[in-house]
Amino acid sequence: MKWQLDKTLSIIDISTLPNLVQLLVFFILLDFVQWFTHILLHKYPLLWRFHKVHHSVKEMGFAAHLRYHWMENIFYKPLKVFAVMLLGGFEPEQAYIVHFIAITIGHINHSNVKITWGPLKYIFNNPVMHLYHHSYDLPEGKYGVNFGISLSLWDYIFKTNYVPEDSGTIELGFPGDDTFPTDFVHQEIYGFVKFRYSSLSSVIPTQIEVLTSPDFNFFIVSIFKI
Repeated sequence: MKWQLDKTLSIIDISTLPNLVQLLVFFILLDFVQWFTHILLHKYPLLWRFHKVHHSVKEMGFAAHLRYHWMENIFYKPLKVFAVMLLGGFEPEQAYIVHFIAITIGHINHSNVKITWGPLKYIFNNPVMHLYHHSYDLPEGKYGVNFGISLSLWDYIFKTNYVPEDSGTIELGFPGDDTFPTDFVHQEIYGFVKFRYSSLSSVIPTQIEVLTSPDFNFFIVSIFKI
């Protein structure tokens, strides 16, 4: 491998490595970036407001993997794309392959099955480990656990792992989820507008309320700065 900055943004040229090795490097690098980004979604209140949509599920199923707020893509995609471009300069074809592998693993981890992969659980994420990521009750002082996407090794390395038992009989959600919107429109608005929601009676904020919301104005200003 050689250091390069002349033709691309990549710092390291891995094009001389076998294709399978390139894919493995891409997979590991991308998973680490996603693990780190996932921590940010839980740590910072502004990002957590959007990530709550994903954590509002009360029962696991593979479809839960696709339940998330579109604002996550605005934060997720640029960070992970820039990271892999800067460090490896990977090809689009490689991105497609790694993406579909990660999607498949994600569906399995969100499925309603109790699998741990045995000794491989220290390397690969699994449904039981990810179930505790969605747990209603977290260890005291923690804003989240088990942030791994496809790989669990980052959580074990950086001590963010937590699997006290593997029965899978735990409550899912987060404190206050009983007042979290259950319909699509209110969940999309929730991250931008602060309002009280009742499952029995709710009113969609008026256009004036939305446009004058500090969070909405911050979002608009951020767009024009890009």
